[in-house]
Amino acid sequence: MPPRLPLAPVLIVLALGVLAGCADSRTAAPSLARIQAPQGLEAASYLGGSLRLTVPVNWAAQPGAAPLVVTYSSGPAIIAIWRYPRSRSQSLPDDVAALQRARSALIAAATARDPTFHVIASAVVAHAGIYGVELDALETIRGQVRRVRSTHAYGDGAELVIDEYAPESLFHEVDRAVFSPLLHSVRVGRVSK
Repeated sequence: MPPRLPLAPVLIVLALGVLAGCADSRTAAPSLARIQAPQGLEAASYLGGSLRLTVPVNWAAQPGAAPLVVTYSSGPAIIAIWRYPRSRSQSLPDDVAALQRARSALIAAATARDPTFHVIASAVVAHAGIYGVELDALETIRGQVRRVRSTHAYGDGAELVIDEYAPESLFHEVDRAVFSPLLHSVRVGRVSK
């Protein structure tokens, strides 16, 4: 039978442990459910400098493995940037009619993948000399309904996709603060080898 310790020293040790655990009780842990407002912006570049954009300094960045370039996240808001190279035999949309066909094909593929997919708006877009398709939709991602803006830009032998998504109730706020500014900051050049 193990020896018995006097009760008073055991209670003192337990009380010190409880007090030590309370020392940081006023320091709040970051919330995984809350989106952080940008605390400044910084320039970032990827793909050998051919993709340049401005991102919030306090959002978590995670480099990806091709075709995923990078993700930025804060709470339930995520930006994912993808690059899908095309072979010489795969033509990229290069006029309005081809972009309209690409838009229809993207909607059909998304609907086939997710029966809950609902288009809010879609358009052929041009920004900084880049032509593409933009879809604004509601989707189910990992069991959660999210509002998603997916911008598909075509050029330099690839399709560049910028997916920006957040809970529907928070989308407008994060769009104004982060998504739209990031999207408008994107500059694409030739991919260096």
